[in-house]
Amino acid sequence: MVLVTGAGRGIGRATAQAFAEAGFAVVVAERAPGRGRSAERALRAMGAPALFVRTDVAESGAAQRAVRAAVRRFGRLDCVVNNAGVLTVGRLDRLAPARIREMVRVNLLGPLRVLRAALPLLRRRRRGAIVNVASLLGKEGAAEYVSYCATKFGVIGLTEALAEELRGTGVSVWAVCPGAVDTPMARQGGGLTERERADLIPPESVARVIVELATRRRRRPSGAAVDVTR
Repeated sequence: MVLVTGAGRGIGRATAQAFAEAGFAVVVAERAPGRGRSAERALRAMGAPALFVRTDVAESGAAQRAVRAAVRRFGRLDCVVNNAGVLTVGRLDRLAPARIREMVRVNLLGPLRVLRAALPLLRRRRRGAIVNVASLLGKEGAAEYVSYCATKFGVIGLTEALAEELRGTGVSVWAVCPGAVDTPMARQGGGLTERERADLIPPESVARVIVELATRRRRRPSGAAVDVTR
């Protein structure tokens, strides 16, 4: 069973579908009820066991509730995908403090909270997979993305550190680092030329890499940050 945060649209929804196609039960951990229920219905229409749990990873206690609901319904937890993310583009000195706080709380504190809730279960089973969705902007900074870059650099750092912490437990962790993906978040960023829009990466490409890592069909050492560029 896999728990995917931000599974209502974009990379998260494509990832939920890819795991369902691979035979997994899926927990849709999504903060927008309309999107979450829509994803749950679509997965069930595919014949996959699915559960929507309203989850705002920025809220204290939300991650624990999502993990408890997942285990209560399916009895186990095999994989966690930390995908939920937000983006506001703009010069650091012009960004509203609330937007900076939101990016830090969702993009960085959110995965930490989800992992803190899930790790005892994964450690107890002595097996499992964690995939954190970072970004190429977690490896190279860009003007007007300062806060976003800071959070995604942090996601890669937490992935590397957690891999060391989990050494010998049977639990592996990776980060995936997509370029610009064809999602509402990427288009929200603005400033894309027609050619750049044509070159946006399909969410399904990122989802495929996530599932391949989690199922060990793509062999990369635990702690690796895997680029997705097409």
